[in-house]
Amino acid sequence: MEIFALLWWVIGLIALIWVYGDAKEKRGTNIGCLWALVVFLLGPLGFIVYLFVRNAD
Repeated sequence: MEIFALLWWVIGLIALIWVYGDAKEKRGTNIGCLWALVVFLLGPLGFIVYLFVRNAD
C-alpha cells in the first residue's frame, strides 16, 4: 500500500512539473504557475482539464 501512495505522489509531481513547463513555454507568461496550482489542488481532474484547454488553443 505504501508503494502505491509513493507512486501516486511521484506521478502527481511529474504531472505538476510537466504542466508548469508546458504552460509557461506555450504561453510565454507566468500562467504556468496558475495551471500548476490548479493541478496541485484538483489532482488528476486538474490535469485532464489542462489537457482539454491546451488542445483547444
